[in-house]
Formats: sequence, structure tokens, C-alpha cells
Amino acid sequence: MTKDRILSANRKTATELALFLATIVALLLRLFVPNLLLDLFVSYTSDGGLFLVKFHLAAYAIVLALFVALFTRPFVLEGTDISLFGNILFCSGLIVLLTAFIVATNGFGATGFLIDTYLVAMLAGLLLLTQRRQARHKVGEIILIVMILSAFLGIAELLLQKRLMPFVEGEPVFRPTGLTGHPLSLGAQTVLAMGFVPLTRWRLWLKIVMSIMLFIGLAASGARLATLAGAFQIILLLAYSPWTGLSKVQQIKAKIFALLFVMVLGLMVIAGLFAAGFLSRFGTNLFDDNFMARVRIYQVFSLVSWQDIFTGMDAPTLLALVRTRLDLPYIESAPVFIILTLGLPAAVGFTYIVVKYFNALLAGVPVQAKIAGIMYIVVNLSNNGLATKSPDIIFLTVLIIAFRRVAPAVQMRSGLTGPHHVLSTTSSRPQRL
Repeated sequence: MTKDRILSANRKTATELALFLATIVALLLRLFVPNLLLDLFVSYTSDGGLFLVKFHLAAYAIVLALFVALFTRPFVLEGTDISLFGNILFCSGLIVLLTAFIVATNGFGATGFLIDTYLVAMLAGLLLLTQRRQARHKVGEIILIVMILSAFLGIAELLLQKRLMPFVEGEPVFRPTGLTGHPLSLGAQTVLAMGFVPLTRWRLWLKIVMSIMLFIGLAASGARLATLAGAFQIILLLAYSPWTGLSKVQQIKAKIFALLFVMVLGLMVIAGLFAAGFLSRFGTNLFDDNFMARVRIYQVFSLVSWQDIFTGMDAPTLLALVRTRLDLPYIESAPVFIILTLGLPAAVGFTYIVVKYFNALLAGVPVQAKIAGIMYIVVNLSNNGLATKSPDIIFLTVLIIAFRRVAPAVQMRSGLTGPHHVLSTTSSRPQRL
């Protein structure tokens, strides 16, 4: 190998390493710097301040890293990564067009979460896809480890009755937040983490220990629906995860034994959690004021006009209406917030984009990722996590792309086949973006 080739290889390695580190830093800052913490430095969610700071500062780092990844070196996409890249790019364009339509018809008020929650998540997905599969997996494992640490922190916060992150909502019962901005966010993210632990390359005993600790952290969060979803998810993961090296009959027998063992162990863990006070919110009626608030919020449709439903309302006006007429402090329903702030036609278009995006993400992924993704979406639909400035969609995007398996490429229209097709803005090959 000549000196020039050695220098070129070293330069390429240094570029990939720098991009890998930049990706990790940008994602960690976006995922684990919650809104209220950022509000201490800039007017991110509070009134006033520059327009530029109304988007998470780490979002700019993700966009910059993506720009570097796309335009400074060629990158390789193989198999189903090609169609996923195209689908994410297409959905990103639709989000931009939808945002432009809403701004033209209804102003900037309701567009913040479209960009900060969904568009940034799609750009983060593109950023990961431009990197090697080994790098993606490492990014996913690092994010997953920090999510586990967040659950551990939630346990410590409950025991100490003190939070690390800022939290301003008054609650009758202390609930931890971990490295998130809200107990419900901690619960939802812990459910997601539980589903991806089986996809790691860790030893079996470590996966079991982490799953148990995550369930304890889930109980500590006080998020009841998330806790129930997490328990149901464990059963689904045991039932539907493939067990290699066993015949179908052997798998059925082994899974039945494992389910019985998990149920016995689960009852012991649940009894211990009740005794420790971690499940105190389950000691009262499940259909309490918090549950009924998620039902009563739909009464707001009877308080607004058809024009408000079709054209959308200003978010502060909607919140004031909910507080005065329904006596609810918050809008804990993603469908209600999306319809009444975007307007029904834009909400329908937005739903189409999101469903298409989720279908593209979950296509061809391991069954564990599908179970975790579906459970995560269901849990988030019970609150406003999908309709506010939050990292929820970024979490889902990053983990699915990091742990997905690439299937062989199918026959392309041009007649080309094979596992490798270079798609690059700097490549001289015919297949260019």
C-alpha cells in the first residue's frame, strides 16, 4: 500500500470516527436534555426569546452532522436500508410541505412540534443510515444504556423523594422523572428500553437482570398504563421471540416453562414492589381523576365550533378553554391536541405521514422491535407525548434503525441486484441521490 493510500485510509477512518462521536453527542443532548432544563438557559418552551431557540439546540447539531455525513464522503446503503432511506426522505419532505401549508393558513403556532419532534427524528434516522451498521449498533447500545441509567435514577429518586431534573407540576404523589422531563415520559421510555434489551449482544444473565431492573424502574415511575404495558410486553416478548437452536415443538415447551417461571417470579417482584410502595398508585381505583381526565378531554369538541375543528385553534387559547370549561390543567391527549391545533384536514394529512413513517420503520425489523414500538406508541397516545416538543419519536427512530437487520436487496427497476449499492452525494457512480 502506497503512502497516499495509507493517508487516504487514515483520513477516512478519522472522518468516520469524528462523525460517529458527533452523532452520539448530538443524540444524547437531544434525548436527555429535557425541556425544562433547556428553559433554564434559553426560552425553549417559555414565552419570548428568539425564534431560533424555539427548536432544541441539539436539533441544530443533528442537522449539521447530517449535512456533513451527506456531503463530505460517500456512504453505503445495502438491502432494505435503501428503501428505508427513501421512505424517510419522502416523509421528511411531506412534513416540510405540511408545515409550510399550516404556516400559510394558520400561522406558526402549531408547527413547533412538527419540526422538533417529527422532522428532527426523521433527520436523525437519515444520519444513522449514512453510517456503518456496526456504528449504528454502538449508537443504539449507548442510547439504551443511558435509558437504563435513567430508570435506575428514577428508582433512586423515588427512594430519596428528590428529583435530579427540574419539574414544576404539582402532584399529590411523588413520581420520579429520571433523565426525562416527566414521569409519564420515564414510563414510556422504559417500556421502549425493555423491548430492545433482548436485541443487544449482552450475555443472557445480564439481559435478564436489566429487564427486571427496568420493570422496577417502570413501577417507580408511577405511570400506570406504561407499567401494565410493560408487564404485557414481557409476556409477548417471551411468546413471540424466536429461540434459535430449537425445533418448533421444543420452542413451545421451553416458552411455556419460561412463561410459568416469569409469572411466578413476576408475582414475587410485584408483591415486593407493593410492599416497598412502588405500586402505591395501583392501590386506589384505576378509574381515578387522572384516568377520567383522559376521557373528559374529548368533551372539548362540544365546546368549539366546526370552524375551529377544521381550521385549528391557537394552542394557548385551546389550553385556556380546557382549564376554564373542563377544569383540566393539561391536554393529555395527542389526538385532541393535533386535531384542534392543526385543523382536521391538516391533522388527517399529518396522520397519513406518521402512519407511513411508522410502517417504514417497523417493516422487516425483529419481532422484539415491533412489539416494543407498538407498545410505545400505544402508551404515548394516552398522553401528549406525540403532540409536544419531545424526543419520543427520536428514541423510537434511533433504536429501531440501530438494531434492525438488513435484508438482501430485491430486484431493482434498473435490473441491478446485489447487496451493495452506493448512494452518495459525492460518488461518481450512476446510483446517486
